[in-house]
Amino acid sequence: MLRNMAIRHRITAAYVILALVLCAVFSSAVLVTFKTVERELIEKRLGLEFDRFLERKRQGRAAELPVGVQFLQAATIPVPILNLPAGLHEVTIGEQSFHVLVRMVAGERLVLVEDTSQFEQIEATRLMALAAAIVACLLLALFLGRITSSRVIAPLKDLADAVQLGIAPQAFPSLNSTDEIGVLARALATRAANLDQFLVRERLFTGDVSHELRTPLTIILGAAELLVANLKDRPKLEPVAERIRRVTVDTTERVAALLLLSRSPEVLDTRLTALSPLIRQELERCAPLLNDRPVTTRLDVKDEVWVLARPELVSIAIGNLLRNACQYTERGTVTVRLETNRIVIEDSGVGLPESVRSRLFERFVRGHNESITGSGLGLSIVKRVVEHLGWDIQLEDSPGGGSHFTLLIQAS
Repeated sequence: MLRNMAIRHRITAAYVILALVLCAVFSSAVLVTFKTVERELIEKRLGLEFDRFLERKRQGRAAELPVGVQFLQAATIPVPILNLPAGLHEVTIGEQSFHVLVRMVAGERLVLVEDTSQFEQIEATRLMALAAAIVACLLLALFLGRITSSRVIAPLKDLADAVQLGIAPQAFPSLNSTDEIGVLARALATRAANLDQFLVRERLFTGDVSHELRTPLTIILGAAELLVANLKDRPKLEPVAERIRRVTVDTTERVAALLLLSRSPEVLDTRLTALSPLIRQELERCAPLLNDRPVTTRLDVKDEVWVLARPELVSIAIGNLLRNACQYTERGTVTVRLETNRIVIEDSGVGLPESVRSRLFERFVRGHNESITGSGLGLSIVKRVVEHLGWDIQLEDSPGGGSHFTLLIQAS
């Protein structure tokens, strides 16, 4: 439970728990000591009164007892204390409390009884005072814990606020401190600086690669379109040229999408995008992957769904999932269901082994079908795109086998 509490509350709780333990130990020691001393003193005092009373009685002198003390024997002994063994006892009769000292003298049971009702009231008052002292100690511990915790975690809170607000690493507080907070601040500053450099390098690399690929892709696309236009009289070669042109167009779009992915989501100019046309487009692109296998594709759309996102990024996410479904399905159906807040892509293929499911969205993780070539990057790219869009992706169990992916989207 303490693990889920804020550090300030943990420190305060530690103070209160420590005070509670100390109060419990101290109170137990006090009560045990009081009871032990009280019993020994009462037993000794009553024993002396008992001996004095019997001695005066043997001497024929008047046997007087202190106020509240009675001497009982034979028929005068009440039933509640009639069968008590020899020794000192505490007995309550009705609303009165008594100390009872029982002795056997010459085979006769003799009892000395002292009314302790007033003493019990004093003891109850003492216990109430002890309880009040314990409550006061706990309140004091709570007060000191809150004050101390505020002072202790103040540097840590300043550091946490600086990290949360995105302050530059070189401006982190406590960087020059020699305590543990200073060590943590310097470690966080170094880590943040390294991450910033890594992100800058990654964005520059992605932008440079995208820029450098545009020129050769444009040349390939122009050549492919020229081939398509000049092969009208050679129908056997025309599909090949058309496929080159289509793949080049797809690659160009993917390069542009990756360039968008390298930017922060908040700086992108998003637009309202209809999902069903994108899904149909990706299904058409995946048709050549089926290679005349007995696999049918089906799109189930009840109502059009619009999202606020760049269509290039949405196409990457849906396209990668559809390509995997088509590649790993030997026969059966690849189904896409478009619903209000989700896109479901399921197939009747071989499915995914348990050893892969837990690491499915990691880079270079592939299924067990070695006959299908691939880098194992597709699903990791999907995961990155989905997070960039503010969506979520889930792999669910499919009762009929195969894979069942669900994209949880934010419809507009």
